[in-house]
Amino acid sequence: MVYAKGNMVRKTRMMRVFWMFLMIFFQLNNKLIAQTTIRVVSVPQYFMPVLDSVFIAGTFNAWNPGEAAFQLQKDFDGSYFIALDGTDGEGFEFKFTRGDWARGETMADGSFLPNRTGVFADGSELTFTVANWEDQTGTHTINGNVIQLDYNFEIPELNRSRRIWIYLPPDYFTSTNYYPVVYMQDGQNVFDYASSFAGEWDVDGSMQNIISNGHTSAIVVAIANGEIDRIDEYSAWNNPTYGGGDGDKYAQFLVNTLKPYIDANYRTLSDRMFTAIGGSSLGGLIAYYTALEFDTVFSKALIFSPSFWFDDSVNIFTENYEKTLPLKLYFTAGATEDVDMVPDINTVTATLLDAGFTSDEILTVIRADGAHSEWFWKREYDDGFLWLFEDVVPLTVSATTNTLQYLYNMQNQIIYLQNIINAEYQITDLQGKPVLEGNTSQTIDCSGLDRGVYICAVHTNNIFTAFKFVVI
Repeated sequence: MVYAKGNMVRKTRMMRVFWMFLMIFFQLNNKLIAQTTIRVVSVPQYFMPVLDSVFIAGTFNAWNPGEAAFQLQKDFDGSYFIALDGTDGEGFEFKFTRGDWARGETMADGSFLPNRTGVFADGSELTFTVANWEDQTGTHTINGNVIQLDYNFEIPELNRSRRIWIYLPPDYFTSTNYYPVVYMQDGQNVFDYASSFAGEWDVDGSMQNIISNGHTSAIVVAIANGEIDRIDEYSAWNNPTYGGGDGDKYAQFLVNTLKPYIDANYRTLSDRMFTAIGGSSLGGLIAYYTALEFDTVFSKALIFSPSFWFDDSVNIFTENYEKTLPLKLYFTAGATEDVDMVPDINTVTATLLDAGFTSDEILTVIRADGAHSEWFWKREYDDGFLWLFEDVVPLTVSATTNTLQYLYNMQNQIIYLQNIINAEYQITDLQGKPVLEGNTSQTIDCSGLDRGVYICAVHTNNIFTAFKFVVI
């Protein structure tokens, strides 16, 4: 009995020690494990591509700049956050990236940013602001609403990716208007000196001036060239010396991948009558090819100093083109750019006229002081844009608390109604005689009217408004 009692005492003591050990273990474990939330409350608007992600890299993941497990989530308020596990009280170092160190964060002026520091504390939240990114440094000349869509927008047709920028009109975020779209090549040079490789066109500045003077607003999409792939992508034909040949696949990317994405995510007038393409040099060559090859998608083209010398196939392509739709082409170049520049443009335009183009659809402007340079194309953009879109007149009529937007296309003689579910309309001549009436939610076809000036009256949502338009 004494032996049994002693054994029981020892067991009881062992149980007490065991439970004490468990209590200490759990206490230590609770102390060691801590979860801290890291939140980025602000990133620079222009310098953060819309489709890019934010990552955190630091001592806790061997400084891996693009590890999927350390990608921050985007919150409803536009901030980015992630919850990190660590030892309570332990310090750590880190930085934010957009997937690699070439796109790591910097100071606002682009200078080196020392490692950030933090301390794990269960339930705590640390907030930070990203001032700039490594790849966004330089002298920026952005004018107006220019955003970067993506640093690596996929081109499935070529198994590559590309950087995309977008200019949005001044009233884009304060209205519900829809806009024409211009697709520009060599996107590095279109808006910003910092990203340019040969100077910039300042298309954003030009559009700001054009719109402020009461002309047509438009969205401009700029697609970066492929650098080493630029020649291949900007020609549909192969030059034995320089390459080329991927131009058709690139054009298919614009038509089948990029344009559908832009139309789905931005307020665009997606009809061909409101869609243009433009470029210079080889960019002018691919703009010309794409406008003709996909004329059911594009109705206008800016063709600046085109590299028609690249391959004689451009002449065969032009001769074989069968014109079935209205198409406006604006050509410009310098008189002394190259010995073949002006003759090549004249050969192409003469062939187009033989193919059924009218003189109203082709405009060639040769400047005596023109050069194969961004400064020249920058200067000429306004004239080209205004000529291409002179048949798209924006008419915005305000009534009481609502604004109704109409776009009248003088070329196809159609009135486009925006943001209207259902409307009754009546068109009269200047003497008040009704010539056309009905109900519509989108368009009014005026192509059956005789030439003259008319008044269109629209009644919708208890609002009555009217405006003049011209049939030519």
